[in-house]
Amino acid sequence: MLTSESGTVAAPLRPGGGLERWVERHLRFLMLAPTVLILLGLTIFPSVYMFYAAVHKISPNPDLPWTFVGAGNFARLFSDAQFHVALWNTTIFTVAAVTAEFILGLGLALLLDKFIRKLTFLKTVLMIPMMLPPIAVAITWKLIYEPQFGVLNEIMFRLGLPLQAWAGDVNLAMFSIIVADVWQWTPFIFLLMLAGLASLPVEPYEAAALDGASSWQQFRDLTLPFLKPVIAIALLLRVMDALRLFDLVFILTGGGPADRTKVLSLYIYQVAYRFADPGYAAAMSLFVLFVTIVLSTWFMKRMRLAE
Repeated sequence: MLTSESGTVAAPLRPGGGLERWVERHLRFLMLAPTVLILLGLTIFPSVYMFYAAVHKISPNPDLPWTFVGAGNFARLFSDAQFHVALWNTTIFTVAAVTAEFILGLGLALLLDKFIRKLTFLKTVLMIPMMLPPIAVAITWKLIYEPQFGVLNEIMFRLGLPLQAWAGDVNLAMFSIIVADVWQWTPFIFLLMLAGLASLPVEPYEAAALDGASSWQQFRDLTLPFLKPVIAIALLLRVMDALRLFDLVFILTGGGPADRTKVLSLYIYQVAYRFADPGYAAAMSLFVLFVTIVLSTWFMKRMRLAE
């Protein structure tokens, strides 16, 4: 505190001007500002551009202006037979692949948590497929499914079974893609389930064992309810990822044979780049985004109501 010649007490001097004091008060926001601006630039601008493109007819000739069509691109979704095929194939793949991944991932997590808890090396090996690039996984499975020299047909030959054109057969192509996806992403479910099991309280299980509850009853009445938040997150993330499947289909089948594996992401790519209609492709992309948001909201609401 400072005292003037007249005896009055002067206010303490604060270093710096008004700008420095403002920076000091808002420093935490200023430190985050560059990251936030980058994220907004990477999300907001593409989203706005996609909305704008979805209501226009865009010519492949860059010299021609865009033609406003309003909801015309969205109306095409109802009459486009190829879009309906892609939507149906995507639904089949998502339901089958995510269901299989959840069952296998939860089963492996229960097995390792109860019986081979100390084998950390085995857990690491099981997570290797998830860490591989999707393109590398697709090329690997393409070699496995190769009709003449593939490993899978070699095994079939040695077992005396008929050889199959796995990725080229109308009845086996979707199954082959599902198997490859399950191989890659089951470790993701396994990892989340294993982390959830490690966080479960011990006391309810001890009380249930004293009451004579069987292992199945403990799993049904204790493990599943405790794991419900983890299960919700795992299924939600996998469903959203399955809806945008592209790599496996593009490498293994290209959408064939007979459009049996044409999924939405591949069809959007074909419309945008092969058929040179990016406006309609943007409309389909918005449809997928809308479906993803609706499914996510509905799923999370159902999980909260079931708690």
